[in-house]
Amino acid sequence: MRTVILHYHIYKNAGTSFDHVLTHNFGDRHELFDGPYPFFTIDQDQLDRIIMRRPQAVAFSSHQILLPPPSSIGYRALAAIFLRNPFLRIASIYRFKRGPERADGTPLGSLVPEELEAELTRQAAEAQRTVNPGLPEGTLPLPEPLPAPDFDKTTTAMAARRHDLAGWIEHCLNSPAEVVHVSNAQTRFFASPYRTRPVLKRTAEGITYDLGTALRTLAGIELLGRTEQFEADVARFGDILAGHGLTLSLPDDTRHNVTDAAPDSTAERVEAMLSALPPALRDRLIRANWQDAALYDRACALIAADHRI
Repeated sequence: MRTVILHYHIYKNAGTSFDHVLTHNFGDRHELFDGPYPFFTIDQDQLDRIIMRRPQAVAFSSHQILLPPPSSIGYRALAAIFLRNPFLRIASIYRFKRGPERADGTPLGSLVPEELEAELTRQAAEAQRTVNPGLPEGTLPLPEPLPAPDFDKTTTAMAARRHDLAGWIEHCLNSPAEVVHVSNAQTRFFASPYRTRPVLKRTAEGITYDLGTALRTLAGIELLGRTEQFEADVARFGDILAGHGLTLSLPDDTRHNVTDAAPDSTAERVEAMLSALPPALRDRLIRANWQDAALYDRACALIAADHRI
């Protein structure tokens, strides 16, 4: 029977790095697709049609496909997904949405045009000196400014550029539209019944979902990984896939689109992030993510037990 890998790409959870792994191994037999709008979803029946119409493909990646995976007697679908400690994920979203910064920490996207041009000229001069380190100061021609980045114009990004991390988290927790980024966002991904959106409840603490459904779906993920243990978990995927006749290996340049490569342990990084928040906000954020914390802990326990379907 044909075996296919379905990569459910959760934003800021090492999905770009895993897409690179899949393309490294399967080339044009790795299909990457999303709809034209970020709010589109691709249900199980639609995904089944995509799989059946790409008979040579081995792997399929999308931000918009829905768990649980489709059922079929024509192929065996192995779901692949990465979870991340919810607090480290929130910090990563903030850094990514804030965008590139000046040396003093000011986001480039918040600079007025004259300041932005001056900063881009400074960066161009710095790059010029890096390429020509032996030439005396003042002998190089004045550089042209670097092209301006394509700044993220979403309300989430604009808020990130206005606030420090604590201010952005508080802003999101107080906004009905933005709270989805900072309250049980990963549980939402797992809590959908077949072809149905997840049930949810908005409270003063944040958003809660059907954790029972989320945990049952989690237990059925054959290729379950963690962003913090990316290389080790992908290596474990290779062992699992070998039993299905597929070979998966890590490329030399594994990590892509990484916003934080700190060497500290996960627990140390979480404590550093949370301890930087005012105590009341720290407690509120923890309460707003108790389901994501439980989901992540269960994923770690399942992986430690070498769970497989």
